[in-house]
Amino acid sequence: MLRDHEPGRTVPPACPIVEVHHDRRDALSCHKVECSVFSFALVFLTMAVSNALVALAETPVRRPVPESSFLETNPVCRIQIEIAPKGIEHLRIDHRQYVRAKVRVDGELLRDVGVHLKGSKGSFRRIDDKPSLTLDFDKFVPGQRARGLTKPHLNNSVEDATYLKERLGSELFIVAGIPAPRVGHALVELNGRPLGLCVVKEGFTEDFIARHFERSDGNLYDTEEGHDVNLRMKRQLGSGLGDGQDELTRVASAAFEPDFARRWERLDQSLDLGRFLTFMALEVMICHWDGYALGQNNFRIYHDPAAGKIVFLPAGMDQLFAKPDMPWKPDMAGLVARAIMELPEGRAQYESRFKSLLGTVFVSGYLTNRMDQILAGLRPVLKRDVFRQLRREASELRVRIIERERWLRKELREPLVIQTFEGDRLLLSNGKVDGASAVARMQELTTPDGQPVLRIAAVGDTAASWRTNVRLSPGQYRFQGHVKVSGVARLGFGDNHGAALRFGGQAERSENLIGSADWKVLYLDFSVSAADEEVTLICELRASGGESWFDKGSLKLMRLP
Repeated sequence: MLRDHEPGRTVPPACPIVEVHHDRRDALSCHKVECSVFSFALVFLTMAVSNALVALAETPVRRPVPESSFLETNPVCRIQIEIAPKGIEHLRIDHRQYVRAKVRVDGELLRDVGVHLKGSKGSFRRIDDKPSLTLDFDKFVPGQRARGLTKPHLNNSVEDATYLKERLGSELFIVAGIPAPRVGHALVELNGRPLGLCVVKEGFTEDFIARHFERSDGNLYDTEEGHDVNLRMKRQLGSGLGDGQDELTRVASAAFEPDFARRWERLDQSLDLGRFLTFMALEVMICHWDGYALGQNNFRIYHDPAAGKIVFLPAGMDQLFAKPDMPWKPDMAGLVARAIMELPEGRAQYESRFKSLLGTVFVSGYLTNRMDQILAGLRPVLKRDVFRQLRREASELRVRIIERERWLRKELREPLVIQTFEGDRLLLSNGKVDGASAVARMQELTTPDGQPVLRIAAVGDTAASWRTNVRLSPGQYRFQGHVKVSGVARLGFGDNHGAALRFGGQAERSENLIGSADWKVLYLDFSVSAADEEVTLICELRASGGESWFDKGSLKLMRLP
């Protein structure tokens, strides 16, 4: 739509018409001059209007940057949701479909708010439990916002008892220059029933895009359908015919490029490489095992029309710091991350970016101080027993963050001793002991009959390991060895327990030995796709008590047919 005047656009002054009437000939001459001037003015004006139309047509579509939200101004807001009985029944049957609700945010009433349940397999709870909810304020009332937010998510945080991980992760990405949703907290009521503390997260909306990018008319993709650029992903935002996908196809094609020199060039043409290196390094740094790089999950992709490149955005960060000893250069699951790490230039730039972030962004002292600030804001609004439990959970997270930084600094300071696999079998007779916590005792011993063993004893909750690094060519491999356990007890948290063999950076493990058992052969099969890939092989005990022994002489790596 044309406007009378646009800021910054010069409006040409009106052309003057001089009236001189000496005689008829002068009058006629003057008339010709007037017509000539008028014609010139008309042409000039027509050109100006035409140029204005073209300029307006080419002007990037932008939404006004939204005001600060209550996530930034209030430590804990109060959200009261009222859903009619018919709507509640509808959500019992079809939890993903919106129903209308009245919502009060710190007393401000908003009507006809769209509400539906959210959550994946681990976090989903039904409407009569403590559900995670999506509030869409402008679903039925276009333009309606609640103090700066259009579509917040209320997460029940059942997979994060600290209620802190999503917020810490989001703030780290923002500091590192990666767009991420703002996160806060709320006390929530549903039809007068207290749901308790929830994590409030900003949705991936046009407001979010407008705050972080020069143009907000690009395509935003989520993982509802596909979980990588070589798969069809759902277009959540964007204009144009069809459902986009062209920009994803270009990146996927570049990632599959067999010529390494050409691959790097093609990736740089379609992907914001600088941001992606930061995105990938930070996901590994904070152990976001359920993110894109490590798990092909919990991410968004925005195609930035101004740069003509795609940008990866983090999401779903409620399970961070689960593995303080995760390698800083693990095996990547995401197609783009794998494609970069297969390139010598990609590995070098990833290492440089990782070291830079560790010294400037990921600092455990800053993170633990930030935790204290957030907890101080939560304390006045929570019951004493609830806050006491929250503080206990936060104390464990604090230890994991400190251990993570210590582990990473040690790994980067001490160069890896990498063995080269030659022939069909490699005896893993040496390596290094890492990951011992204050409640684990680790020894390299020789039994009375001369058998070299690694002993790990758990005095309390323990995740300790012995590991070695091997450079491998593409192929199928088996890691195996003899293991014995005595009185090994499960941890009170997590999915993996006992003594096992593991391949660094991956969730897959051999059989877990729990309780007491005599020497038993454990093995783990895995594959390598990149040339000269560095692989970490791990002997690990995760337990709250008991002992494990790994027969060092029996530890073998074999190439499979």
